[in-house]
Amino acid sequence: GSMSIIASRLSRIKPSPTNSLSGQVAELKAQGRDIIGLGAGEPDFDTPDHIKQAAITALQEGETKYTPIPGTMALRQAICDKFKRENKLDFTPDQIQVCCGGKQVIFNAFMASLDPDDEVIIPTPYWVSYPDMVALAEGTPVFVNGAERNGFKITSDQLEAAITPKTKWFMLNSPSNPTGGAYTHDELKSLTDVLLRNPHVWLLSDDIYEHIVYNDFKFFTPLQIEPLLKDRSLTLNGHSKGYAMTGWRVGYGAGPLELIKAMNVVQSQSTTHTSSISQSAAIA
Repeated sequence: GSMSIIASRLSRIKPSPTNSLSGQVAELKAQGRDIIGLGAGEPDFDTPDHIKQAAITALQEGETKYTPIPGTMALRQAICDKFKRENKLDFTPDQIQVCCGGKQVIFNAFMASLDPDDEVIIPTPYWVSYPDMVALAEGTPVFVNGAERNGFKITSDQLEAAITPKTKWFMLNSPSNPTGGAYTHDELKSLTDVLLRNPHVWLLSDDIYEHIVYNDFKFFTPLQIEPLLKDRSLTLNGHSKGYAMTGWRVGYGAGPLELIKAMNVVQSQSTTHTSSISQSAAIA
């Protein structure tokens, strides 16, 4: 038979189950069923009005042109201000990349950093896209089971045991999608201590659910707890969850200049930048 048009690399990954589940939910709703969709991380409130208004103003003022690849200087400065205000972290605008959602931050990072067979440690249960993005970038996902009795969180001993000479990244998502498990200050400290002992391992902290916390839980991002990891950490956040801006596609990563520059090269050959209008709204 003739050769398939489909690249062999695609056999390593599957379509996002979240999107197919969303389709099934829509079908069932169309049939009149009362369905609660727990697939996509879609907040149950609308984008706040002042953010919508900023987008309308941006349109009226002609902010519809290309922006710099990593995002406008105004937005990257606003992100630096956010890190300082909310997380006590110091970044400069050239250490920030704005992307089409948090998902592109991870994709760019893996495309920019993974060589074949590099390992990425992913606690389970995990957000479905993590291992597929690792695989597409020719890395190897390594799963560490977060036990139910431990609130679906992994321990420092488990992390230590999973690290090999090939480990390039440890991914942490706290508060977690899908479990809601959130690591306390002391739990994070025990994990960052392991990373300090393993200087070849980088940390990718996915903080997208920073503001979706309950009771008296106090959020910390790992760099607040262990500043010594700053030169090998990528801190990811965005506007999708906290500000109900899923469709606007605004995420961002903060990290060392060498990594951000490499991620900018990747993005320059894919989306260029996220929507100029979305960026103006994100500043608000």
